Amino acid sequence: MGDHVGMGELVTTLVGGAVILIGTGAAIYFYQRSLDKPGGREGLGATGDMFGVLTEIFNPGQARARDALKELEHSGPVTPTPEDDDRPVRLVTNPDGTPRAVRIRKAR
Repeated sequence: MGDHVGMGELVTTLVGGAVILIGTGAAIYFYQRSLDKPGGREGLGATGDMFGVLTEIFNPGQARARDALKELEHSGPVTPTPEDDDRPVRLVTNPDGTPRAVRIRKAR
């Protein structure tokens, strides 16, 4: 009779595990489907910022690189200097001084 009780617990554990596994799979499936609907991704940026702190703690090099890329992305255009060659047609030469190519600058 003791064997039947142990077998019942095993069956209950397996059925419970299967229900949890199927329920988790269904939740993930329906969550992914909801992201495809219009407005389904609104508010996800706040979650990313919340977990972004973990990256700064456990991988500070990657966090610095991400900040540097953001800074480059938001930087303005480089201002031309008087030394810049702004001629519309320029002759490019080889190291020995012989002509190699002609470069024509596009109109801005």
